[in-house]
Parts: sequence; structure tokens; C-alpha cells
Amino acid sequence: MIIGVAAAAVCLAVLLLYRGNTRRTMRRLDEMLDEAIRGDFAAGRYDESQLSKIESKMSRFLSASRLKKGQIEHEQDKLRALISDISHQTKTPISNIVLYAQLLNEQEGLPADAGALAGQIAGGAEKLNFLIQSLVKISRLESGIIKLSPQRGEPAALIADAMEDCAAKARRRGVTLRFDAPPEPIFAVFDARWCAEALYNILDNAVKYTGAGGEVCAVLTAYEMFVRIDVRDTGRGIREEEIAKVFERFWRGKDSPAAEGVGIGLYLAREIIVGCGGYVKVRSEYGKGSVFSVFLPADNCDKMRIANRYS
Repeated sequence: MIIGVAAAAVCLAVLLLYRGNTRRTMRRLDEMLDEAIRGDFAAGRYDESQLSKIESKMSRFLSASRLKKGQIEHEQDKLRALISDISHQTKTPISNIVLYAQLLNEQEGLPADAGALAGQIAGGAEKLNFLIQSLVKISRLESGIIKLSPQRGEPAALIADAMEDCAAKARRRGVTLRFDAPPEPIFAVFDARWCAEALYNILDNAVKYTGAGGEVCAVLTAYEMFVRIDVRDTGRGIREEEIAKVFERFWRGKDSPAAEGVGIGLYLAREIIVGCGGYVKVRSEYGKGSVFSVFLPADNCDKMRIANRYS
């Protein structure tokens, strides 16, 4: 009887000791993870215990991760510097190409097709300049050089300005622009300058893929947490298997190899909207048009919850 009680006591003591060691180990692992997240982890044990081995392995892992991160940041810096240098070095040559193409087009006595060729030269140079400037914007936005500053404002003004910028192109293509403005003012939180560019890119894309006689319509709706801007078009639409790719950098659909653009506008638009704490969605049925929905934080949101990853 006494032996049984003693054995039970020993088992209980061993169990309690094991549970205590387990709790200490889990607590230390939790502390190690917190230190790793803060970036100030350092191995604190130098014995043969299992915990010491884990600390040593984590220390080596974090050291390798920091080295890899430093290498990636260095390569990104080199890429950004290269893009900036290309932008600077090509600005004057491209401007000269456009100027000389215009001068050539104004000359008298040229062959009949010379004007068309000069126009193609100027158009190609302008497309190249647009590509380079878009790359510079993306590079600066992703690197944090451009700081988005969301402020209270009226999204209706964004829509009106973007439609005004798209009006000439829409007229040339025979596309009708329409804005169903709400009767009461609606306010949201956004960076006016950059969100105007984002919305313009979405409207420009809608006009580009809408045929003559079609319509591009913007609708503004207020919700509790977000303000929604729908850009609806009656264009060709997007194939179901391609919808998930429309916001990828340099992506072009199967039906748009000859269309103008380089596949950057929608990517840049999404990066800007997300940077202001919003998001973008797209719905489309092939052959029946598309709806791009921009969600911006409503003015009555707690601004501390706006996840501005560029701040």
C-alpha cells in the first residue's frame, strides 16, 4: 500500500515537473517568436538542452533571412536606380523623336504615305514614354518614395475629373460617358492626386475595350464602411479564366494584343487604391461588358484601421 502511494506520488511529481518544463519551453518559444518579429532575437542559451538547440537554429535562420532580405533590398535599389536612370536618359531622345516626326509630317512634297509613317513614329515614341513613366511610378510607389496621404474628400470630384480626361478619347471611339451622381454629397478618405490617376486608368481601360456606340457609366454608392465606385462598360468583357489576371503587371488578354497600352494601368490603379486602405474588384461576362468596383474607406471609418502599407 505504501509502495503504491509512493509510486503514485513519484508519477505525479514527474508529471508536474514535465508540465512545468513544457510550460517554460512554450513560454520561451513564444518569447523567441516575439523577439524574431521585433527583429531583436539573440540566442540566450549555450548548453546541450533541446531549447538551446531550437534557439541556435532560430538564430541561424534569422541571420540567413536578414542576409537574404538585405540582398533583395539591394537588388531592388539597383533596379529602381536603373529605371530612374533610363527615364532620365531617354526623356530628351524621345521628345526629339516626337518633335522631328511632327516636323516631318508638316513638310511639303513628301510621298503620300510619309505622313502616316511619321504619325506611327510619333505614336510609338509616345507609347514608349508612357511605358517608362509608368515603370517609374510603380517603382517609386512600391519602394515608398511616393507617400500616399489619404484625406477626407468627395469621390464625385474624382469621377468628374477622370471622365473629363477620358472625354476626348471616348468621343474619338464613339463611346458615351455617363456619371450617375448621387443627390447628396458622399465623402471618403483617399489621396486625391493618386486616386484620380487610378480611376482614370480604370475608365481609360473601359473606354479602350468598348466599341463605337457603347457606354461607360460610373455609379457612386455609400456604405457604412466603404464608398463604392462602379465603372460599368458595355465592351467585350473578360474571359472567365482571365479575370484573376487583369491586375497583374504587364498582363494582356488573349483578345487584346493589338490594343494600345502595355498592361500597367490596372496594376497601378490597384496598388494606389490598396495603398489608401481600399480595394478593387471586377465582375465580367465575356461579350457583355465588365464592372470594375473601387472601394474607398468611408469618412466615418476609424482612420486607425486604414491599412496604408505605404505610410
